[in-house]
Amino acid sequence: MNVYTYEGASFWILFYVWFALEMSLWIRARLLRRGQPRKRNDDRGSAVLIMLGMYVLIFISIGFSIRQEGILPRWTQYIGFVLMIAGIVIRLSAIIQLGRFFSPVVGVVSNQEIVQTGLYRWIRHPAYTGGWITAVGIGFGLRTWWGVLLCGIGLLLIYAYRIRVEEKVLVEHFGERYVEYRKRTRRMFPGIW
Repeated sequence: MNVYTYEGASFWILFYVWFALEMSLWIRARLLRRGQPRKRNDDRGSAVLIMLGMYVLIFISIGFSIRQEGILPRWTQYIGFVLMIAGIVIRLSAIIQLGRFFSPVVGVVSNQEIVQTGLYRWIRHPAYTGGWITAVGIGFGLRTWWGVLLCGIGLLLIYAYRIRVEEKVLVEHFGERYVEYRKRTRRMFPGIW
């Protein structure tokens, strides 16, 4: 990808905005949870898997783009920009709605509540939905089918593992209330999964 074109520069600006937001959200979550009484943490490595997995998938996708493998038409890059922006907005909105209950590591605080408003009214993990949309957008932004498939399928599998780990902890903490919430919502995509 040529960084000296409008499209190339736009992609990297969006990419670095996304990266900076992710790092600031991680730091914010750590600061908000500092000093709060925590119940048992059972992350099972899912936070590390998400962080490493996401960046490894993106790094490999960048390699496909540099080697010009599976290159998509130039106009698809604009789809990537729209998806990246939409994903960032969805993820940021979901994290803001969770407030002090957001944590990059699976665990609950003793006074935690089930957030069921906003995006959480329809899906249980909208922050993951936003992250997934952003990753697929990055694949399109790099203009490679391999990147779209790798980021889309790879991150979906990582999130599926994380959701299984997270929901086990949430059911243990909230019991029947979370089971009822699960019955009327989907994991990441309204009406689908």
